[in-house]
Amino acid sequence: MRASVHVDLPGWTKVGLDALQRRCEELHLQPRGTRGESGGQTGHTYDISNKHRLGYSEVELVQKMIDGVNTLWKEDQAFMSGAPAPAGAPAAASKPSSGKYKAMEAQTNGPFPTIQSKHSLAAKYVTKDVWEKLKGIKTKTSGFTLIQAIACAVEFDNQHCGIYAGDWDSYKDFAPVFDPLIQEYHGISSSSKHTSDMDVGKIKGNIAEDVPCTLR
Repeated sequence: MRASVHVDLPGWTKVGLDALQRRCEELHLQPRGTRGESGGQTGHTYDISNKHRLGYSEVELVQKMIDGVNTLWKEDQAFMSGAPAPAGAPAAASKPSSGKYKAMEAQTNGPFPTIQSKHSLAAKYVTKDVWEKLKGIKTKTSGFTLIQAIACAVEFDNQHCGIYAGDWDSYKDFAPVFDPLIQEYHGISSSSKHTSDMDVGKIKGNIAEDVPCTLR
């Protein structure tokens, strides 16, 4: 489950988006622009949600989002009052986009690709050995291939996961990549099971009243 709010973070915006992304990673949150996952960022309003989606109850995920947003807001106020930016060199800037993108063709048996997003999960799990095992596969449903699945990580240098499933079969046919990648992203094991808990009475506190946000 994904729970999110749109929240104004002018202090974090001054510090920089790279620093905000690193902080959200520490808090197990995911920051997005208000135009969606790939819509980019404008102004100082962010869509903040729980990063993990699987293996946790609904109560746990909502609680993680609430606590994280409150933490970010306290830190934002401190930055606006002159507190120093967090330590750590800024991440390398992404290459500007031309605004034109041609979808990757359904190629098979090609050479091991150069993954531009070198720190992505796709780069970690699409090793040469794994590539050799899966490069010739086309899914039955739509003829989707591994190079199409990791196209965003191959062509761009700013991806975190760097992989998309083209159909249901992708998860099965490319399981040596998807399984460990999904487990790492969500912080779960292969044996994890979802236990539903919709009891709102278990949630402790709420987003502070002074946080400038709108519920999603």
